[in-house]
Amino acid sequence: MSEEKVEYSVSGRGGFRPGAGRKAERGKTVVMRVPEAYKAAIDGLIKHLDDSKDIDKYHNEMSSEPLFFRSLKGKPQQLIFITSPKK
Repeated sequence: MSEEKVEYSVSGRGGFRPGAGRKAERGKTVVMRVPEAYKAAIDGLIKHLDDSKDIDKYHNEMSSEPLFFRSLKGKPQQLIFITSPKK
């Protein structure tokens, strides 16, 4: 088994420390580039998923509030997310 040497700052401030940093509330995250026009749609999806996280076979489906935005070609569109339990 090889051991990796980790160097720490002499001052004890800043720099890399294993396990340091705030943990994500929703689990592991990824960085993704999306068109600016779709930011509201992505935010709406995340909000809907947070709001519907407790839906199971004992709950009815849940719809998000309509989200209005423009497509990449500038056309007005409405988006509604629906979460239904798997039965």
